[in-house]
Amino acid sequence: LKKPSIATPEETERVTVVTCKTVQRLIKDAKAVHVFVGQDARHSLDAKQLLDCSVDDDEKAPTTVSMASDWLQTLPFTTAPKHFDTGDRLLIYIGTPGKYLSMCIKSYRGEFDKAYKADRLVILCKGVCMLPLGTQEQNIFGLDQDAVVKTIVAAVRSKGSVGWGHGAGTRAALLQKAFGYPEGHALPKTLTYSGYAGGDSTPFDYLVSYVKYLNEVKLAKPTIPVTNWFDTGLLVSVLQGCIVNAGTSLLTDGDGLSMLRDASIGHIISKLNQMLCVEPYNTTKGVYNFF
Repeated sequence: LKKPSIATPEETERVTVVTCKTVQRLIKDAKAVHVFVGQDARHSLDAKQLLDCSVDDDEKAPTTVSMASDWLQTLPFTTAPKHFDTGDRLLIYIGTPGKYLSMCIKSYRGEFDKAYKADRLVILCKGVCMLPLGTQEQNIFGLDQDAVVKTIVAAVRSKGSVGWGHGAGTRAALLQKAFGYPEGHALPKTLTYSGYAGGDSTPFDYLVSYVKYLNEVKLAKPTIPVTNWFDTGLLVSVLQGCIVNAGTSLLTDGDGLSMLRDASIGHIISKLNQMLCVEPYNTTKGVYNFF
């Protein structure tokens, strides 16, 4: 074991300059670029600027940007947004990916591996950047992440127009859900079940229909908290897969995504305790589910 070390301002400046210059070169040399913005990067003003400047129907743009799958799972929907095929583009991911999380939400299967093997994968995550440097992918620690995001945004915008990666006509609605206060839909009909009809998949189908109903409730009442948190385990993983396959959002939040990234059964107990004992959570009326 090594003692942890904190980068000095001089070291941070040095590795940030190296990273920014490398990223600029990679973007300039790439024929096309795709940028994923993760849920934990949503507070970045530069990342939001990139989303804001995207063009809804420009499929031929040299750069496309989309909200990462983890972020989408925190927004209400009953029909899954289109997933952009990155092909052989330079793939830039701003946020925190997670192996167990990606398995549960069925995101980017094989895309990261292909990009990694082809030296066209860049991941920027909490002061660390993995990117092609020399003849292989390298990790650079202790950098200024905001400066690197700013560099990425400037470099892709100088390359030309930026397309929206979720399909024409979807941009305004998704960004409104993520950053604004969308207008409520009509209230869904009361959820009813006809009874257990037998078969192994029926209980999962019922739970999927319940989560779909919760999404409809959230779409109807955007200001009311409606959140699901999922434990780590075989049956819960299968349930999440069934929900995603049905094109429905898990309707979780940042804490729920962190639990799935860490794949720890202890986190959900801590979250339950927080909801019961900590204000304002225990005094805010809403719909809270623990699976």
